[in-house]
Amino acid sequence: MASKKLSGLLDLELAWRRIKKDQYNDMVPDVIELRDIERDKKNTIDRIKKNLDSGYEPSPLIKIDVPKKGYTLRPASYMNPEDRIVYQAVIDYISKRCEEPPEDCVFSYRLDKNKRSSNMCKFWKPLWLKMRKLQREIYDEGFSCLLRTDITAYFEHIDYSILRTNILNGQVKNKQILDLLQKLLRKWAVSDVKYIGIPQGYDASSFIGNIYLINLDKLMKRGGFKYSRYSDEIYIFTKDMREARKAIKSITHELRKLHLNLQDAKTDIITDPYKVIEEIGTEEEDKTKDFDYEFQRQQENGKFEKSEADIIKKYKEVTRNGRAKKVDISKLIWCINRLTKIKSDKAVNFTLRRFADFPFLSDTFYRYLQQFANRKNVKSKIVEFLNSEDNFYEWQEMWLLFILSNSKKLDFKQLSALRSIIRSKDKHWASKAVAILALGKLGDDTDRIWLRDLYLSEHNDYVKRAISVSIHNLHKSARNKFYTEIENESDSCKRLVIYLRQELVETI
Repeated sequence: MASKKLSGLLDLELAWRRIKKDQYNDMVPDVIELRDIERDKKNTIDRIKKNLDSGYEPSPLIKIDVPKKGYTLRPASYMNPEDRIVYQAVIDYISKRCEEPPEDCVFSYRLDKNKRSSNMCKFWKPLWLKMRKLQREIYDEGFSCLLRTDITAYFEHIDYSILRTNILNGQVKNKQILDLLQKLLRKWAVSDVKYIGIPQGYDASSFIGNIYLINLDKLMKRGGFKYSRYSDEIYIFTKDMREARKAIKSITHELRKLHLNLQDAKTDIITDPYKVIEEIGTEEEDKTKDFDYEFQRQQENGKFEKSEADIIKKYKEVTRNGRAKKVDISKLIWCINRLTKIKSDKAVNFTLRRFADFPFLSDTFYRYLQQFANRKNVKSKIVEFLNSEDNFYEWQEMWLLFILSNSKKLDFKQLSALRSIIRSKDKHWASKAVAILALGKLGDDTDRIWLRDLYLSEHNDYVKRAISVSIHNLHKSARNKFYTEIENESDSCKRLVIYLRQELVETI
């Protein structure tokens, strides 16, 4: 019996709906939020199906480093939209056939019960609150010693052969699907020497990462440990120090089989009752915490649990009325997210002063400050920072430039800063692309003609996409001439050109 074609195995429509929803958590946002794909969805999916059945080959990831809270870096990327649809569809197929980690001890990236939902996974916060409540109940039962630990560079060290051999084989029967997943992950490997590491910041990857630890979860549960895990963070409550040390030994041995290690700096056995209580917190404290992971930037839906006055009061407490040098990061994120939602400007001056201190919050600051992008002090402070020696994180620079791109007008100095970034040979592709978007929108036709001429010498697809969008504001005849010249370059180029020709200028 002939095997079914890949195009018939994968639900590309569902994958697209999930990507469209998931993209708002992207570490590198698409320059027009993938609206060209939405407009040409049928043709795009038909082309993907054709490629899948005739020797599909994924494109390389376009990579960028993202600063973490401790100023170390995690690898992030921009993924070709067609590849992303395929990747999501492959993981959707696997998720329906693969065993999930035990739900009574693993609280991250649980699949939505509605298999057709636009959300692959359930919203994070109720799950996290459930875990915290369980931890307090375990403590009240007399398990007063807490082992808290973390897995080092978790996503970067996921090993494909282990993933396939130990976890997926025996559950996912279709070799075509497993071979396609392997092809994707090998193309995007962190290392060319050894095929390890998966793309970060995507729901599909978060699910893979979760099931990669399923044998660890089962081991700890069989061992009788009061164990809970959220992503790569592990908590175990024991009666005493001896049992906690045994738990560390068991975890270490199991992680070695996965080519993973515990992070020494984040491994701690807490026996002081006051410190344990401080660690597990209270229900009220949990409500004022927001994760700072790159893949958990969603805000809560519906009404807030606090009034506008209470949110502003909380912000003033957390930041000491905007003057604090050190702040609780989780509480700060909680405040900024809610000040964003209520469109309060109370934190504008604070955020403008703290770019150098909180580069890992650049996306959070972007969502907040973009509402005030037309203010003179916002634009001038951003350009001042861009020209300073503190500006050395490309990811942060990208988000600050996105704020400028939301302005209605830039002065000569601010436009000159954009031109300087575009001209520089040392600037990262992400910064150049967003500077191009901003200049195309806010510069003049001389700028746009210059950007048009840069297209032929550009090899980065993200930058080329940005140039194409920036030309949209060029006078009509020159713009259409350019679009005619590039539309046959590739299917994705043609799709973008069709979208740009049909779309009104002010909507881009």
